[in-house]
Amino acid sequence: MTWLLLVRTIMIPEEKIKALFDNYLEKHTPEYKVSTPPPVDLTQIVVIPSYREKDYLFRTLDSLRACQPPSGTVEVIVVLNTSEKDSPAIQEEQKQCQRALSEYSQKYQVPWLQIYSLEAYQLRKKHFGAGMARKIGLDEAIRRFHAIHRPNGIISCLDADSPVAPNYFTAIEEWYQTPEHQAAVIYFEHPLDGIHFPSEVYEAITLYELHLRYYLLALKQTGFPYASHTIGSCMSFRAIKYVQAGGVPRKKAGEDFYFLQKLIPLGGFGQITTTTVYPSPRPSNRVVFGTGASIREHLNGTKKLGKTYNPEAFNDLHNFFSRAIELRAISPDKLEIWAYNLSGPLRSFLLNTNFEEELSIILTNSNSEKTFLKRFYATFNSFRIVKYLNYSHEHFYAKTDVFEAAFALMESIGEEISHILDEKELLLKYREVEKRDNTLIID
Repeated sequence: MTWLLLVRTIMIPEEKIKALFDNYLEKHTPEYKVSTPPPVDLTQIVVIPSYREKDYLFRTLDSLRACQPPSGTVEVIVVLNTSEKDSPAIQEEQKQCQRALSEYSQKYQVPWLQIYSLEAYQLRKKHFGAGMARKIGLDEAIRRFHAIHRPNGIISCLDADSPVAPNYFTAIEEWYQTPEHQAAVIYFEHPLDGIHFPSEVYEAITLYELHLRYYLLALKQTGFPYASHTIGSCMSFRAIKYVQAGGVPRKKAGEDFYFLQKLIPLGGFGQITTTTVYPSPRPSNRVVFGTGASIREHLNGTKKLGKTYNPEAFNDLHNFFSRAIELRAISPDKLEIWAYNLSGPLRSFLLNTNFEEELSIILTNSNSEKTFLKRFYATFNSFRIVKYLNYSHEHFYAKTDVFEAAFALMESIGEEISHILDEKELLLKYREVEKRDNTLIID
Protein backbone atom coordinates (compact mmCIF):
# COMPACT_ATOMS: atom_id res chain seq x y z
CA MET A 1 0.00 0.00 0.00
CA THR A 2 1.42 3.38 -0.97
CA TRP A 3 2.18 6.01 1.63
CA LEU A 4 2.10 8.86 -0.86
CA LEU A 5 -0.47 11.43 0.19
CA LEU A 6 -2.00 14.24 -1.83
CA VAL A 7 -2.11 17.32 0.38
CA ARG A 8 -3.31 20.46 -1.38
CA THR A 9 -1.95 19.00 -4.67
CA ILE A 10 1.54 18.47 -3.14
CA MET A 11 2.87 14.92 -2.91
CA ILE A 12 4.49 14.14 0.44
CA PRO A 13 7.08 11.35 0.07
CA GLU A 14 6.61 8.06 1.87
CA GLU A 15 9.68 8.41 4.04
CA LYS A 16 8.65 11.85 5.30
CA ILE A 17 5.12 10.72 6.19
CA LYS A 18 6.43 7.64 7.97
CA ALA A 19 8.96 9.73 9.88
CA LEU A 20 6.25 12.19 10.99
CA PHE A 21 4.12 9.38 12.43
CA ASP A 22 7.07 7.49 13.91
CA ASN A 23 8.36 10.61 15.64
CA TYR A 24 4.94 11.51 17.00
CA LEU A 25 4.24 8.02 18.33
CA GLU A 26 7.70 7.82 19.86
CA LYS A 27 6.90 10.92 21.91
CA HIS A 28 3.25 10.03 22.53
CA THR A 29 3.20 6.24 22.72
CA PRO A 30 -0.39 5.24 23.57
CA GLU A 31 -0.53 3.62 26.98
CA TYR A 32 -4.09 2.45 26.39
CA LYS A 33 -4.63 0.44 23.21
CA VAL A 34 -7.39 -1.40 21.37
CA SER A 35 -6.24 -5.03 21.21
CA THR A 36 -8.10 -5.85 17.99
CA PRO A 37 -5.97 -5.02 14.91
CA PRO A 38 -7.43 -2.29 12.68
CA PRO A 39 -9.12 -3.48 9.47
CA VAL A 40 -7.45 -2.52 6.20
CA ASP A 41 -10.59 -0.66 5.08
CA LEU A 42 -10.72 1.54 8.20
CA THR A 43 -11.42 5.10 7.01
CA GLN A 44 -12.93 6.95 9.99
CA ILE A 45 -12.39 6.90 13.75
CA VAL A 46 -14.54 8.79 16.26
CA VAL A 47 -13.11 9.47 19.73
CA ILE A 48 -15.47 10.02 22.70
CA PRO A 49 -14.24 10.81 26.24
CA SER A 50 -16.72 9.62 28.85
CA TYR A 51 -16.51 10.36 32.55
CA ARG A 52 -19.60 9.27 34.50
CA GLU A 53 -21.85 9.82 31.48
CA LYS A 54 -23.61 6.49 31.12
CA ASP A 55 -26.99 8.24 31.01
CA TYR A 56 -25.95 10.18 27.90
CA LEU A 57 -23.39 7.99 26.16
CA PHE A 58 -25.72 5.32 24.80
CA ARG A 59 -28.05 7.88 23.24
CA THR A 60 -25.05 9.23 21.35
CA LEU A 61 -23.99 5.72 20.35
CA ASP A 62 -27.55 5.00 19.18
CA SER A 63 -27.33 8.02 16.88
CA LEU A 64 -24.01 6.81 15.45
CA ARG A 65 -25.31 3.30 14.94
CA ALA A 66 -28.36 4.67 13.11
CA CYS A 67 -26.23 6.65 10.67
CA GLN A 68 -26.05 5.97 6.96
CA PRO A 69 -22.95 3.82 6.34
CA PRO A 70 -19.95 5.38 4.59
CA SER A 71 -17.85 3.41 2.11
CA GLY A 72 -15.29 2.14 4.65
CA THR A 73 -15.25 0.77 8.17
CA VAL A 74 -15.72 3.16 11.10
CA GLU A 75 -14.43 2.72 14.64
CA VAL A 76 -15.70 4.47 17.75
CA ILE A 77 -13.22 4.67 20.64
CA VAL A 78 -14.81 5.51 23.99
CA VAL A 79 -12.31 6.59 26.64
CA LEU A 80 -13.58 5.75 30.13
CA ASN A 81 -11.40 7.66 32.55
CA THR A 82 -11.05 8.32 36.27
CA SER A 83 -8.71 10.39 38.42
CA GLU A 84 -6.31 9.10 41.07
CA LYS A 85 -8.38 11.19 43.49
CA ASP A 86 -11.67 9.52 42.58
CA SER A 87 -13.34 7.17 45.02
CA PRO A 88 -13.49 3.41 44.38
CA ALA A 89 -17.22 3.86 43.79
CA ILE A 90 -16.59 6.16 40.81
CA GLN A 91 -14.13 3.73 39.28
CA GLU A 92 -16.64 0.93 39.73
CA GLU A 93 -19.26 3.11 38.05
CA GLN A 94 -16.94 3.47 35.06
CA LYS A 95 -16.29 -0.27 35.00
CA GLN A 96 -20.02 -0.89 34.97
CA CYS A 97 -20.27 1.46 32.00
CA GLN A 98 -17.53 -0.53 30.26
CA ARG A 99 -19.44 -3.76 30.80
CA ALA A 100 -22.58 -2.12 29.45
CA LEU A 101 -20.58 -0.94 26.44
CA SER A 102 -19.37 -4.46 25.77
CA GLU A 103 -22.91 -5.82 25.96
CA TYR A 104 -24.15 -2.98 23.75
CA SER A 105 -21.61 -3.65 21.00
CA GLN A 106 -22.44 -7.35 21.06
CA LYS A 107 -26.20 -6.80 21.02
CA TYR A 108 -26.24 -4.15 18.30
CA GLN A 109 -23.64 -5.35 15.85
CA VAL A 110 -23.31 -3.23 12.71
CA PRO A 111 -21.00 -4.64 10.01
CA TRP A 112 -19.40 -1.30 9.18
CA LEU A 113 -19.20 0.10 12.73
CA GLN A 114 -17.06 -1.19 15.59
CA ILE A 115 -17.23 0.21 19.13
CA TYR A 116 -14.25 -0.10 21.46
CA SER A 117 -13.53 1.19 24.94
CA LEU A 118 -10.27 2.22 26.59
CA GLU A 119 -10.21 2.06 30.39
CA ALA A 120 -7.90 4.83 31.56
CA TYR A 121 -8.25 4.76 35.33
CA GLN A 122 -6.25 6.42 38.10
CA LEU A 123 -5.00 9.23 35.86
CA ARG A 124 -2.91 11.89 37.56
CA LYS A 125 -5.04 14.65 39.03
CA LYS A 126 -2.67 17.27 37.57
CA HIS A 127 -3.78 16.46 34.01
CA PHE A 128 -7.14 14.78 34.57
CA GLY A 129 -9.95 16.17 32.43
CA ALA A 130 -11.57 16.06 29.01
CA GLY A 131 -8.35 17.09 27.31
CA MET A 132 -6.36 14.17 28.67
CA ALA A 133 -9.12 11.68 27.90
CA ARG A 134 -9.49 13.03 24.38
CA LYS A 135 -5.74 12.81 23.85
CA ILE A 136 -5.66 9.17 24.98
CA GLY A 137 -8.24 8.24 22.35
CA LEU A 138 -6.78 10.42 19.60
CA ASP A 139 -3.25 9.09 20.04
CA GLU A 140 -4.58 5.55 19.79
CA ALA A 141 -6.46 6.54 16.62
CA ILE A 142 -3.15 7.77 15.18
CA ARG A 143 -1.48 4.47 16.06
CA ARG A 144 -4.24 2.51 14.36
CA PHE A 145 -4.16 4.51 11.14
CA HIS A 146 -0.36 4.33 11.13
CA ALA A 147 -0.57 0.53 11.41
CA ILE A 148 -2.49 0.29 8.12
CA HIS A 149 -0.47 3.02 6.32
CA ARG A 150 -3.42 5.43 6.14
CA PRO A 151 -2.08 8.91 6.99
CA ASN A 152 -5.14 10.56 5.46
CA GLY A 153 -7.55 8.61 7.66
CA ILE A 154 -10.29 10.78 9.15
CA ILE A 155 -10.54 11.33 12.90
CA SER A 156 -13.51 13.10 14.46
CA CYS A 157 -14.22 14.09 18.05
CA LEU A 158 -17.51 13.82 19.90
CA ASP A 159 -18.64 14.18 23.48
CA ALA A 160 -20.64 11.51 25.25
CA ASP A 161 -23.69 13.79 25.34
CA SER A 162 -23.60 14.90 21.68
CA PRO A 163 -25.80 12.87 19.29
CA VAL A 164 -25.42 13.38 15.55
CA ALA A 165 -27.57 13.62 12.42
CA PRO A 166 -28.15 10.42 10.37
CA ASN A 167 -25.78 11.56 7.59
CA TYR A 168 -22.88 12.27 9.97
CA PHE A 169 -20.42 9.76 8.51
CA THR A 170 -21.41 10.15 4.86
CA ALA A 171 -21.24 13.94 5.02
CA ILE A 172 -17.79 13.79 6.59
CA GLU A 173 -16.64 11.29 3.99
CA GLU A 174 -17.96 13.43 1.15
CA TRP A 175 -16.28 16.59 2.46
CA TYR A 176 -12.88 14.91 2.64
CA GLN A 177 -13.13 13.59 -0.91
CA THR A 178 -11.74 16.99 -1.93
CA PRO A 179 -7.94 16.68 -1.46
CA GLU A 180 -7.63 20.29 -0.30
CA HIS A 181 -9.86 19.54 2.69
CA GLN A 182 -7.63 18.64 5.61
CA ALA A 183 -9.53 19.54 8.79
CA ALA A 184 -12.81 21.06 9.85
CA VAL A 185 -15.31 21.88 12.53
CA ILE A 186 -18.68 20.23 12.04
CA TYR A 187 -21.82 22.35 12.16
CA PHE A 188 -23.65 22.11 15.48
CA GLU A 189 -26.99 23.02 17.03
CA HIS A 190 -27.85 22.89 20.71
CA PRO A 191 -31.45 21.79 21.39
CA LEU A 192 -33.53 24.89 22.11
CA ASP A 193 -36.58 23.13 23.52
CA GLY A 194 -37.67 19.69 24.67
CA ILE A 195 -38.56 17.60 27.69
CA HIS A 196 -35.08 16.64 28.93
CA PHE A 197 -34.28 19.92 30.73
CA PRO A 198 -36.15 22.72 32.52
CA SER A 199 -37.20 25.68 30.38
CA GLU A 200 -34.57 27.92 31.95
CA VAL A 201 -31.83 25.65 30.56
CA TYR A 202 -33.19 26.03 27.03
CA GLU A 203 -33.46 29.79 27.53
CA ALA A 204 -29.85 29.89 28.73
CA ILE A 205 -28.46 27.82 25.86
CA THR A 206 -30.27 30.06 23.37
CA LEU A 207 -28.43 33.08 24.77
CA TYR A 208 -25.14 31.21 24.88
CA GLU A 209 -25.30 29.88 21.33
CA LEU A 210 -26.36 33.29 20.01
CA HIS A 211 -23.25 34.73 21.66
CA LEU A 212 -21.07 32.03 20.03
CA ARG A 213 -22.42 32.67 16.56
CA TYR A 214 -22.31 36.45 16.97
CA TYR A 215 -18.71 36.17 18.12
CA LEU A 216 -17.71 34.09 15.09
CA LEU A 217 -19.40 36.36 12.56
CA ALA A 218 -18.00 39.49 14.22
CA LEU A 219 -14.52 37.96 14.19
CA LYS A 220 -14.83 37.10 10.50
CA GLN A 221 -15.81 40.69 9.78
CA THR A 222 -12.56 41.91 11.35
CA GLY A 223 -10.58 40.13 8.64
CA PHE A 224 -8.97 37.65 11.03
CA PRO A 225 -8.09 34.76 8.69
CA TYR A 226 -8.44 31.89 11.17
CA ALA A 227 -11.91 32.59 12.60
CA SER A 228 -13.67 29.38 13.63
CA HIS A 229 -15.80 27.82 16.32
CA THR A 230 -13.69 25.93 18.86
CA ILE A 231 -15.93 23.15 20.11
CA GLY A 232 -14.30 19.85 21.01
CA SER A 233 -17.26 17.70 20.03
CA CYS A 234 -17.18 19.13 16.50
CA MET A 235 -13.51 18.78 15.53
CA SER A 236 -12.49 16.63 12.57
CA PHE A 237 -9.14 16.21 10.81
CA ARG A 238 -6.97 13.88 8.80
CA ALA A 239 -4.53 11.82 10.88
CA ILE A 240 -1.53 13.52 9.32
CA LYS A 241 -2.83 16.96 10.30
CA TYR A 242 -3.21 15.88 13.91
CA VAL A 243 0.40 14.73 13.88
CA GLN A 244 1.66 17.90 12.19
CA ALA A 245 -0.19 20.02 14.77
CA GLY A 246 1.52 18.15 17.61
CA GLY A 247 -1.61 16.54 19.02
CA VAL A 248 -4.15 17.69 21.58
CA PRO A 249 -2.62 19.14 24.76
CA ARG A 250 -3.24 17.54 28.17
CA LYS A 251 -5.38 20.37 29.48
CA LYS A 252 -8.21 20.02 31.96
CA ALA A 253 -10.34 22.26 29.74
CA GLY A 254 -9.91 24.31 26.60
CA GLU A 255 -7.86 21.64 24.83
CA ASP A 256 -10.00 22.17 21.72
CA PHE A 257 -9.23 25.92 21.66
CA TYR A 258 -5.47 25.46 21.99
CA PHE A 259 -5.32 22.56 19.53
CA LEU A 260 -7.28 24.39 16.85
CA GLN A 261 -4.92 27.36 17.13
CA LYS A 262 -2.18 25.03 15.93
CA LEU A 263 -4.32 23.12 13.45
CA ILE A 264 -6.10 25.88 11.52
CA PRO A 265 -2.98 27.71 10.24
CA LEU A 266 -1.78 24.46 8.65
CA GLY A 267 -4.34 25.11 5.91
CA GLY A 268 -7.18 23.24 4.29
CA PHE A 269 -9.46 24.00 7.24
CA GLY A 270 -13.18 24.63 6.84
CA GLN A 271 -16.63 23.90 8.23
CA ILE A 272 -18.70 20.86 7.36
CA THR A 273 -22.22 22.29 7.16
CA THR A 274 -23.99 19.36 5.51
CA THR A 275 -24.51 17.45 8.76
CA THR A 276 -25.08 18.36 12.40
CA VAL A 277 -23.79 17.56 15.88
CA TYR A 278 -26.27 18.20 18.71
CA PRO A 279 -24.29 19.07 21.89
CA SER A 280 -26.12 18.93 25.19
CA PRO A 281 -27.20 22.19 26.87
CA ARG A 282 -26.80 20.72 30.35
CA PRO A 283 -24.96 22.57 33.13
CA SER A 284 -21.68 21.06 34.29
CA ASN A 285 -19.36 21.34 37.30
CA ARG A 286 -16.41 19.65 35.61
CA VAL A 287 -14.84 22.55 33.74
CA VAL A 288 -14.22 26.20 34.54
CA PHE A 289 -15.36 27.56 31.18
CA GLY A 290 -17.27 26.47 28.10
CA THR A 291 -20.88 25.50 27.57
CA GLY A 292 -21.50 23.51 30.75
CA ALA A 293 -19.83 26.08 32.99
CA SER A 294 -21.65 29.00 31.34
CA ILE A 295 -25.05 27.35 31.76
CA ARG A 296 -24.26 26.46 35.37
CA GLU A 297 -23.17 30.00 36.24
CA HIS A 298 -26.25 31.46 34.57
CA LEU A 299 -28.59 29.18 36.50
CA ASN A 300 -26.96 29.80 39.87
CA GLY A 301 -26.79 33.54 39.24
CA THR A 302 -23.01 33.98 39.48
CA LYS A 303 -22.60 35.06 35.85
CA LYS A 304 -25.71 35.74 33.83
CA LEU A 305 -25.82 35.15 30.07
CA GLY A 306 -27.30 37.73 27.73
CA LYS A 307 -24.31 40.06 27.39
CA THR A 308 -21.54 39.93 24.81
CA TYR A 309 -18.54 41.86 23.54
CA ASN A 310 -19.15 45.42 22.40
CA PRO A 311 -19.13 45.81 18.59
CA GLU A 312 -16.64 48.66 18.95
CA ALA A 313 -13.99 46.19 20.13
CA PHE A 314 -14.36 44.27 16.87
CA ASN A 315 -14.17 47.52 14.92
CA ASP A 316 -10.84 48.13 16.65
CA LEU A 317 -9.58 44.77 15.47
CA HIS A 318 -10.82 45.36 11.91
CA ASN A 319 -8.83 48.59 11.70
CA PHE A 320 -5.76 46.90 13.17
CA PHE A 321 -5.85 43.90 10.85
CA SER A 322 -6.51 46.03 7.77
CA ARG A 323 -3.33 48.01 8.54
CA ALA A 324 -1.21 45.13 9.86
CA ILE A 325 0.95 44.96 6.74
CA GLU A 326 2.12 48.52 7.46
CA LEU A 327 4.02 47.14 10.45
CA ARG A 328 6.43 45.44 8.05
CA ALA A 329 7.81 48.83 7.07
CA ILE A 330 8.34 50.32 10.51
CA SER A 331 10.95 49.85 13.19
CA PRO A 332 9.63 48.20 16.38
CA ASP A 333 10.74 51.23 18.42
CA LYS A 334 8.33 53.31 16.31
CA LEU A 335 5.35 51.12 17.25
CA GLU A 336 4.04 53.60 19.80
CA ILE A 337 3.92 56.38 17.19
CA TRP A 338 2.33 54.10 14.58
CA ALA A 339 -0.24 52.90 17.12
CA TYR A 340 -1.88 56.34 17.07
CA ASN A 341 -3.55 55.04 13.88
CA LEU A 342 -5.53 52.71 16.15
CA SER A 343 -8.19 53.17 18.78
CA GLY A 344 -7.18 54.04 22.32
CA PRO A 345 -8.11 50.62 23.73
CA LEU A 346 -6.10 48.69 21.14
CA ARG A 347 -3.14 51.05 21.35
CA SER A 348 -3.12 50.63 25.12
CA PHE A 349 -3.29 46.85 24.78
CA LEU A 350 -0.37 46.65 22.35
CA LEU A 351 1.86 48.92 24.42
CA ASN A 352 1.10 47.09 27.66
CA THR A 353 1.49 43.52 26.44
CA ASN A 354 5.03 43.39 25.07
CA PHE A 355 3.96 43.60 21.42
CA GLU A 356 6.99 45.72 20.48
CA GLU A 357 9.32 42.82 21.32
CA GLU A 358 7.11 40.35 19.49
CA LEU A 359 7.00 42.58 16.42
CA SER A 360 10.80 42.62 16.39
CA ILE A 361 10.86 38.82 16.30
CA ILE A 362 8.22 38.74 13.53
CA LEU A 363 10.24 41.17 11.40
CA THR A 364 13.51 39.32 11.94
CA ASN A 365 11.98 36.07 10.67
CA SER A 366 9.94 37.44 7.74
CA ASN A 367 11.47 37.75 4.28
CA SER A 368 8.21 38.29 2.40
CA GLU A 369 4.79 39.82 2.88
CA LYS A 370 3.20 36.36 3.06
CA THR A 371 5.62 35.19 5.74
CA PHE A 372 5.15 38.40 7.71
CA LEU A 373 1.37 38.04 7.79
CA LYS A 374 1.60 34.37 8.70
CA ARG A 375 3.87 35.16 11.64
CA PHE A 376 1.78 38.17 12.59
CA TYR A 377 -1.39 36.09 12.90
CA ALA A 378 0.54 33.34 14.68
CA THR A 379 1.34 35.98 17.30
CA PHE A 380 -1.93 37.90 17.30
CA ASN A 381 -3.92 34.67 17.28
CA SER A 382 -7.30 33.62 18.67
CA PHE A 383 -5.94 33.52 22.20
CA ARG A 384 -4.53 37.05 21.88
CA ILE A 385 -7.83 38.27 20.47
CA VAL A 386 -9.69 36.95 23.52
CA LYS A 387 -7.11 38.66 25.73
CA TYR A 388 -7.70 41.93 23.90
CA LEU A 389 -11.47 41.64 24.14
CA ASN A 390 -11.27 40.97 27.87
CA TYR A 391 -8.72 43.78 28.37
CA SER A 392 -10.77 46.33 26.45
CA HIS A 393 -13.94 45.43 28.35
CA GLU A 394 -12.17 45.61 31.67
CA HIS A 395 -10.74 49.07 31.02
CA PHE A 396 -12.72 50.78 28.24
CA TYR A 397 -15.94 49.18 26.99
CA ALA A 398 -19.11 47.95 28.61
CA LYS A 399 -20.49 44.65 27.41
CA THR A 400 -23.64 44.95 25.36
CA ASP A 401 -26.93 43.08 25.10
CA VAL A 402 -26.37 40.02 22.94
CA PHE A 403 -29.64 40.47 21.04
CA GLU A 404 -28.87 44.10 20.18
CA ALA A 405 -25.30 43.38 19.10
CA ALA A 406 -26.23 40.29 17.07
CA PHE A 407 -29.17 42.07 15.45
CA ALA A 408 -27.04 45.05 14.41
CA LEU A 409 -24.31 42.80 12.99
CA MET A 410 -26.79 40.78 10.96
CA GLU A 411 -28.28 43.98 9.57
CA SER A 412 -24.80 45.24 8.66
CA ILE A 413 -24.19 42.30 6.32
CA GLY A 414 -27.45 42.95 4.48
CA GLU A 415 -29.70 40.24 5.89
CA GLU A 416 -33.43 40.98 6.11
CA ILE A 417 -34.32 40.58 9.79
CA SER A 418 -36.96 43.24 10.44
CA HIS A 419 -39.45 40.49 11.34
CA ILE A 420 -37.25 39.03 14.09
CA LEU A 421 -38.42 39.83 17.62
CA ASP A 422 -36.52 37.61 20.07
CA GLU A 423 -33.25 35.80 20.69
CA LYS A 424 -34.45 32.41 19.47
CA GLU A 425 -35.62 33.79 16.12
CA LEU A 426 -32.35 35.66 15.71
CA LEU A 427 -30.33 32.56 16.56
CA LEU A 428 -32.19 30.58 13.90
CA LYS A 429 -31.25 33.28 11.40
CA TYR A 430 -27.59 33.06 12.45
CA ARG A 431 -27.71 29.31 11.94
CA GLU A 432 -29.14 29.79 8.47
CA VAL A 433 -26.43 32.28 7.50
CA GLU A 434 -23.63 30.18 8.95
CA LYS A 435 -24.71 27.07 7.05
CA ARG A 436 -24.35 29.05 3.82
CA ASP A 437 -20.73 29.94 4.58
CA ASN A 438 -18.36 27.30 3.21
CA THR A 439 -15.20 29.38 3.29
CA LEU A 440 -12.06 27.26 3.34
CA ILE A 441 -8.92 28.45 5.09
CA ILE A 442 -6.03 27.51 2.80
CA ASP A 443 -2.45 28.30 3.73
